[in-house]
Amino acid sequence: MSLIIHIDRLPEEAVQISEDLERGWLSNIPEYTTENDLCFVKDRIQLSGSLGKEGNTLHLRGKIQSLLHTFCSRCGQEMDYPLDSRFELVLMPGGEKVEGEEEQGLPPDDLSHLYYQGPVLDLAPYFREQFSLDVPLQFLCSPDCKGVCPGCCANLNLESCGCAKESGDLRLRVLRELKLDK
Repeated sequence: MSLIIHIDRLPEEAVQISEDLERGWLSNIPEYTTENDLCFVKDRIQLSGSLGKEGNTLHLRGKIQSLLHTFCSRCGQEMDYPLDSRFELVLMPGGEKVEGEEEQGLPPDDLSHLYYQGPVLDLAPYFREQFSLDVPLQFLCSPDCKGVCPGCCANLNLESCGCAKESGDLRLRVLRELKLDK
């Protein structure tokens, strides 16, 4: 099934969505579409879900799966991060903002409610946005990653370092060395 939906042709029962896409499809994050030194989509992007219709309101339940190649934010180790995202959106018919109309904040329950216009709906922007929202700010090779030693840069997951350990908070070291005249 295509991600372009003709709303007037939607049947009463939910339609299934299943797409297997190249990483170039992710045009809203262009740095993820080509191999680079930071982070990129390693394999294809799988989209699946269902789109149901109740009157003019549409219910999109989606799932995104992919594999990102990146580095751990703590230890710098190369890693593959499996992205497995699920989301649910309510799409309601609505118009564009009227000029002079004041914007209002949405209550938390309405954050999953979006608006669409016209008889044809492209689901790609909704899936792309969810992909963007579900990529973590920091990638970790494991939740208990020990990172690197700030003194010798040893990966503490693989080896222990030979640096002298100071007691107390390192940020207060300057105060410990402070000499006061009496």
